Amino acid sequence: MEIVLPAHQKAYWDRDRLATFSGASLSAVSLRYAAREPHPFGRSWNPWRRYQEARAWHSTLSEPYDIFINFTDEIPPFCGAPIGVLYVLFAADPFANASVIGRGLRRLLYRWECKRRFNRYQLKLADSRYTQEWAKRRWGIDCQILYPPGDIEFRVGDDKENMILSVGRFHITGHAKKQLQMVTAFSQMEAQLQGWEYVCVGGLGHRSEDHAYFESVRRAGARCRARVLANLKREDLKRFYEKAKIFWHAAGYGDDVSRFPGLAEHFGMVTVEAMGAGCVPVVINLGGQPEIVQHGVNGFLWDSLDELKGYTMLLARDDRLRAQMAEAARARARFFSRETYVERFLKLLQPSLS
Repeated sequence: MEIVLPAHQKAYWDRDRLATFSGASLSAVSLRYAAREPHPFGRSWNPWRRYQEARAWHSTLSEPYDIFINFTDEIPPFCGAPIGVLYVLFAADPFANASVIGRGLRRLLYRWECKRRFNRYQLKLADSRYTQEWAKRRWGIDCQILYPPGDIEFRVGDDKENMILSVGRFHITGHAKKQLQMVTAFSQMEAQLQGWEYVCVGGLGHRSEDHAYFESVRRAGARCRARVLANLKREDLKRFYEKAKIFWHAAGYGDDVSRFPGLAEHFGMVTVEAMGAGCVPVVINLGGQPEIVQHGVNGFLWDSLDELKGYTMLLARDDRLRAQMAEAARARARFFSRETYVERFLKLLQPSLS
C-alpha cells in the first residue's frame, strides 16, 4: 500500500515517526511525498482554460492508483483513479476569503465545477454527524458517517490517581483547545479538590505565538496544582491516560461556532482514547463530542465552566459513581475501535468495488 503525504504539511514525518504517533504498525506502508501545487481552481481568466487547469491540479496524486482515498477538509482535486473515496474531516468554507462580488462569481463556478469534482468520488464519508451536516450545508454533498478509529488499548487497573487530564495542541488561534481557561477553572476549584492535580498535555509546534501561549498556560499552572507538558512521547501520554480518573475537553468554548463551526471539535479522538483508558469524560457540549459521550451514562457534557466544575466535583466526591461511569466509558470506546472502523469501511467500500 502507498500513502501520499503532501510535502507542504509534515514532510518530516517518516514512517517510523508516524507509526509511533499512531500506535499502529506501518510495515506494509510506503510513503510518497508530493510537491505542493497552488491554484486549485486555476489562474486563467478564460473559464474553459481555468477549468482545464483545475482538472490537472494534483492529477498525479490519483491517476496511478486503482483506489484513491482522500482525507481532507478542503475542496478536493478531481479524482483520476477508477475508484475514489472522499473522507471529509470537516468542510471548510470555500468563500471565506472572497469579496462580496467574488463570492457571487465564485459561487456560480463552484456549483458547476465542484459538482463534477465530487462526482468523481463514488464513496463519500464524514468523520462525524457534525461534519456530515456541514458538508451538506457548505459543499452540497451527502456523506455516510464513518467514525475514526481510536487507540483504546490500555492497561487499566486499580492504580488510578486523583488526576484530571486534558490533551490537545497548544494553539492560540483557529482550532484552539482552550487550555488557559481549563487551568483557570481548576485553580478556582483547587481548594475543594484536595489531593487532586490537573495535567494539561499537548503538542507544540514552531510558531512563536503558540510558544508564547504555552508559556502563559505553564505560568498559570505553576500557581496551582497543574502540570503543563508539551510534546510527550506516545508511551508517556498513554501512562497519563491510564493514571487519570477524569478527562476534560473545551475546544470551542467561548467561540461563535454558528459562524465558525470549525472551531468546535469535529469528532474528538482524544476523548475516545481517554474513555478507552477508563477516564470519565467531562467535555464541552459542542461539535462531535455529543456523538461520543452519552450524558450521565459514560460522561458529562457541559455548556458553561460552572457546569464543568460541578460535574467534576460530583465525580471527585462519589468514587462509586465515577467507577461505574468509567466502566461505561470503556464499553462505549469499543464502538470506536480500529476493528470496527475497518469492518465498516470495507462494508461501505464493497459496492464501489463490485
